[in-house]
Amino acid sequence: MKALLCRQFGHYRDLDFCDVDPPALQPGHVRIAVHYATAGYGQTVVIAGKYQRKPPLPFVPGTEASGVVLEAAPDVTAFKPGDRVAASLDWGAYGEQAVATAATTWHVPDAIPLEVAATVPLTYGTAYAALHWRARLQPGETVLVYGAAGGVGLPAVEIARLAGARVIAVAGSAERAQVAREHGAHEVVVHRAGEGEAPLSAKVLAATGGRKVDVVFDPVGGSFFDEALRCIRPEGRIVLIGFASNEVPRIPGNILLVKNAEVIGFWFGLYLGWGQVDERAQYQERLRQLMDKLFAHVAAGDLKPTSSVIYPLPRLADAFDEVLARRAVGRALVQVAGALP
Repeated sequence: MKALLCRQFGHYRDLDFCDVDPPALQPGHVRIAVHYATAGYGQTVVIAGKYQRKPPLPFVPGTEASGVVLEAAPDVTAFKPGDRVAASLDWGAYGEQAVATAATTWHVPDAIPLEVAATVPLTYGTAYAALHWRARLQPGETVLVYGAAGGVGLPAVEIARLAGARVIAVAGSAERAQVAREHGAHEVVVHRAGEGEAPLSAKVLAATGGRKVDVVFDPVGGSFFDEALRCIRPEGRIVLIGFASNEVPRIPGNILLVKNAEVIGFWFGLYLGWGQVDERAQYQERLRQLMDKLFAHVAAGDLKPTSSVIYPLPRLADAFDEVLARRAVGRALVQVAGALP
């Protein structure tokens, strides 16, 4: 089969588009004919060898795909050939076929195109679980969302709005701010860190009429985290889900103390079996219920996954370029089925 192969950790433009053997089907797994796979910042880190999980070389990258089941292992009863699915994988999505555990494979309703389905599990799962499971978001609270037009920020805007929260969105341009507004943000703030910019916290407080926020959804870190501390009210929560700034923030315990505030770490990969101990079986039913809920909201039009960038698989590097330059709105995709030479 055709796939993008990582022979050595390094730059994503060094991936080799070539013929490889299809992955072996193991017990508890399903084989999927991949139609679409996502291209996110995290994959560039994996390919560079800088992620906390390093696959054995050589390997086919990619951790999120949608497609059609080709076969299921004899011990798997929940899936059969022909089923439309979305899946989270340890790696292997950037090929014509991928093998995923049944525990992290989910049925896709017929009403949802596979192009849309590929974007749901990781980003909408992250947004929902971070805001509801960890930050304990309540109706009527105010949520500040960083990176609000990005792959995980835009889902967070929609999830927070659906929960009955007031949503303040931060984006890097007027165009991206408008996208956030179209997806449910009540107020939008345009901010790019740099000289001449007013402090982000001042812009946020101006947008809220001086009222501080209850929850901050932070996939950026760095100086943005510092500004989040200035934006939260007493008993506020900052849920930290990533470091797109490439800066891990220092957390001042004294400020948390006097504000009775919380900084909450969140990594969806824990539920997918990517931790030091593979615990995906423990969370299988919880994830199934979550994905059923998310796909039902997508089918009903409550959530509107967006992909402004779709390239054929051999042009994955171009998709990554768009993501890293922050030109992609929502989730970037590569098409596999029907798009290969």
